[in-house]
Amino acid sequence: MAARTTARGFHWADYLVFGSVLAISAAIGITAAIKHRKASAEQLLTGNRKLPLIPVALSLAASFMSAIFVLGIPAEAYVNSAEYWLIGLGYIPAQIITCLLVMPVIYKLKLTSGYKYLEYRFNRTIRVLGSLTFTLEMVLYMAVATYAPALALSQATKLSMDVSILATGLGGIKAVVWTDAFQMSVILAGFVTLIIRGTYMAGGWDVVMERARQGERFTWDLDLDPDPFVRHTFWTLFIGGGMMSLTVYAANQTMLQRYLSMRNIKLARWTIFLHLSISEFFLVLAMLSGLVMYAFFYGCDPLTLGTVSKADQLMLLFVMETLGDFPGLPGLFVACVYSAALSTVSSGVNSLAAVTVEDFLGPCIKKFTKGKDSDRFKTIVTIVSAIVYGLATIGLAYLAGVMGKTVLTIALSVFGMVGGPLLGLLLLGLFFPCVNSWGAGFGLVISLAVSLWTGIGAVVNPAKSTPSSLPHLNTRLCNVTANDVNATLSTLGVTFTNPLMNTSTVAPETDGSGLNHWYRLSYQHYATLSVIVAVFVGLIVSALTGFNKGRVLDDRTYYDVLGCCKQRVTKKASESTPKETATDNTGVSVDDVQTTRL
Repeated sequence: MAARTTARGFHWADYLVFGSVLAISAAIGITAAIKHRKASAEQLLTGNRKLPLIPVALSLAASFMSAIFVLGIPAEAYVNSAEYWLIGLGYIPAQIITCLLVMPVIYKLKLTSGYKYLEYRFNRTIRVLGSLTFTLEMVLYMAVATYAPALALSQATKLSMDVSILATGLGGIKAVVWTDAFQMSVILAGFVTLIIRGTYMAGGWDVVMERARQGERFTWDLDLDPDPFVRHTFWTLFIGGGMMSLTVYAANQTMLQRYLSMRNIKLARWTIFLHLSISEFFLVLAMLSGLVMYAFFYGCDPLTLGTVSKADQLMLLFVMETLGDFPGLPGLFVACVYSAALSTVSSGVNSLAAVTVEDFLGPCIKKFTKGKDSDRFKTIVTIVSAIVYGLATIGLAYLAGVMGKTVLTIALSVFGMVGGPLLGLLLLGLFFPCVNSWGAGFGLVISLAVSLWTGIGAVVNPAKSTPSSLPHLNTRLCNVTANDVNATLSTLGVTFTNPLMNTSTVAPETDGSGLNHWYRLSYQHYATLSVIVAVFVGLIVSALTGFNKGRVLDDRTYYDVLGCCKQRVTKKASESTPKETATDNTGVSVDDVQTTRL
């Protein structure tokens, strides 16, 4: 492959395509905001529980298909092989568990915020702790997801992104769902166009696969090493990746809010299964993009050549090299990157608004309004919250740019480091009815401390490197020296770093002792570690504090899988649940639900 010697920027057609995507995304949010300006907070946050199946499934997939996914996974396949596809196997048990065990409990309680479950199962303090953990998780993740396109498109979209994010937040969950559905089509078009054009320019599909096999970027041989300190193996990706996926699908308000927006529990289950197939499909597209990119740059690696300085810049360079002769197509892919980030942020701000209104400010609003017109006040707070979180995300994204790699690396494994303890708290409530609020609280806090210590320690004490077993990236087939191609990326403003992956063909050194070795734990296992700590601490502390002796539990908030809960005394649920009553899809109120004294 001959590297280009002239810099390339956006053609006017690229700006037109990109601007059209931006305008449509913003229009959906503004239209929904105007149409539902008199809607209650409940309707804004749940779509009146009447949202259609396919758009919700697409929205589920779009919520966490960030720019890290669009830029990072293809680069992972290019640099470190397509072994990452194994995480797709972890999606399957994660979503089955969510569908059959977690979602039915949350759905039947008809909650706006999934974390209200924690108040039913434990108490309000645990609910607030869970909501605070979720807020930290999403604000950090949204900042990372926004950072890539904010820099890549700084000259063209800085103001436009802000306006579009806020407009989408104003429209509520309906705007988010329909915007996400549109943006998923943009992401699909971007991937498919790039794969087809890249394959053609590389010499055909047979050439792509042959070069991928020669470079060991694609192989059916699985690394079955069970060592959790090896970055990627079959078990690390299947177990660790599956557990990390479970933090998203089962314990994240962004996902729970969509399940709760469905008309009935059957449709909610179908949404999850449809979302599973969509997620697997887009994972395949991302990995194929990486393999095609490897074949295209085969023997003339831009990293080794110095055309780019970071692996995360490879996809945008690949786009300009393959699609640059077709005005409008580079704009389509950049719109794909932008759409991925916008989907994440728009979903996140709406979910954070739901948590703010329901979990943090609910009692204050009732007290302030004295029960009069509280729905209208909640609606105003919901809209204001969405705006505030949108602005906070933009601000943190700029801060991430100033502070550089350290902030991004810490935020990288946020689902494991912060979402993992939240998942552990949810599992304690669902499957360990003997655990009390003391155990739940200590389990969450200590698990959060351990996971953050491990993740941050890995950043502060980076692993030494040893040569990788993969064939080295090289420039032996280059016939032109590239001096100016960096200007292409400079035009796009790309300096984003994706710490999900190594940026050279080296493997982390696994030797070491003590804390240095502990910090080598694969980032995929942060969630696994968090759940283990939360469950262990929760059980120990609950045992020391008398479990749930004398406390009445709502039978609908847990599974008695160990048979440790014997029904002794049955009372009204109003003795143990929050004052607000909830109804399930059969119309039965929580006050009529039988409870068990342990």
